[in-house]
Amino acid sequence: MTAGNEGFDRLRRRTPDAAVDPVSGAAPVDPQGRRALYSVAEQAPALGAVSVTCSRCEETAVVTPRALVGLALPSLHLPLPGRAYPSWMRCPSCRARTWVRLGLRL
Repeated sequence: MTAGNEGFDRLRRRTPDAAVDPVSGAAPVDPQGRRALYSVAEQAPALGAVSVTCSRCEETAVVTPRALVGLALPSLHLPLPGRAYPSWMRCPSCRARTWVRLGLRL
């Protein structure tokens, strides 16, 4: 037996050509589902979720009511007409105490 490539003719080559399907000749789109694993889907918030919009960082975060209680202790709420951000509490995005606007999804 020679030391050439004769013994390794059944092994698949580790080149970009190995990614091509031998039957159809096309490269697989996403063979291991990595795109689905590491992507973020745009979804509406679940029922009962609370959206918190911060006046400082201008981010909107969606939190559960249980997490809202943790963020809101201690807090101050001034529901005055014409006030854009009526609640003083911790922002879930920037973690600073600032004026926020709360929205409840029913």
